[in-house]
Amino acid sequence: MIIAIDGTVASGKSTAARNIAGRLGFLHINTGLMYRAVAAFARRNGIPTADAHRVAACAKELRIDLARTSAGQRVYVDGTDMTDEATAPDIGPDVSNVADNEAVRAVLVREQRRMGLEAGDAVLEGRDIGSVVFPDAEVKFFVTADARERARRRLEDDRKRNPDITLDDVLEAIIARDERDRSRPVGALKRMPGAIDVDTTHNTPEQTLEQMLAAIGRMRMGRSS
Repeated sequence: MIIAIDGTVASGKSTAARNIAGRLGFLHINTGLMYRAVAAFARRNGIPTADAHRVAACAKELRIDLARTSAGQRVYVDGTDMTDEATAPDIGPDVSNVADNEAVRAVLVREQRRMGLEAGDAVLEGRDIGSVVFPDAEVKFFVTADARERARRRLEDDRKRNPDITLDDVLEAIIARDERDRSRPVGALKRMPGAIDVDTTHNTPEQTLEQMLAAIGRMRMGRSS
């Protein structure tokens, strides 16, 4: 079974994907981490991520693997753990360049499909999983939450980098990110027909997990009947 989880930033989709995969024993594929890995590799090797052709040529030669550990998911590029570089606080602009690179997306979408199909049972999360990567996924979720609640969730982490940042600052950034994600030239955030809406505004992670597992159970029953 392929489970596709798309949704807005800071809505809890990554936590939900990780928890579902852990509970069901499925492979968890964090597609965003793969784009981050390409950006980190390019930075390490002095390749400007704004140079679309060079980055695309680079991505075609890379092997990207994901591994689940007790400390969370790790990403490896050609066997080297690049997780810390891929999640560096200042890598955001480079990740945007990579994620908007149509040729890079074609490479990584192909890899994401391969991973999911080889696993057989997988949970993929991102913003174009149900629309591009696995449009025929057996279960599709679209996860959202109120923008102010998402900003509140992000505030603590953002203050580690900027102690003076305010909730309104983060809220403004969240709203701007939503607009960018919905209008990106490739891999735009879309709610696909048939997706199950999950609003996590008032949920704990465990409540969201149980809500989504119940929906998966109903889908499984429908397939077997």
